[in-house]
Amino acid sequence: MASCQRSEVYYMANFKSAILTTGSYTKVGTSEVTLIAAVDVSNEDRLSFQFYNTDAATDTVKVYGRLGTTSGTLGAAAEWTQIGDDIEVSGTTSVLKSIATTGLNWCGVTVTPGAASDGITYAMLRQA
Repeated sequence: MASCQRSEVYYMANFKSAILTTGSYTKVGTSEVTLIAAVDVSNEDRLSFQFYNTDAATDTVKVYGRLGTTSGTLGAAAEWTQIGDDIEVSGTTSVLKSIATTGLNWCGVTVTPGAASDGITYAMLRQA
């Protein structure tokens, strides 16, 4: 059974704000699943992600953006657009990705596990 843990920390400095969200996900199966549910980024300037693959199989991570006013269905081609290329996270390594969110209303992340039983952790920094 898949499981997910999540925590958030809020920071304020120089009239700017930052929200750090961390979590982990234990995956079961090799189908694409939501890693970070749709987040309202309409008031954010930048998002930074760090993904760490906790096992040997390579995972494929995709970051999606949406202009719509509601979150819709994450990853649905008619509603969401992938931002950049697939992110390949090799076994026991980490990857960092940062994007500008100007104009975006929503952002979300999916992962396709490289093995049927797999783990990944993430950190997402939202900056305004």
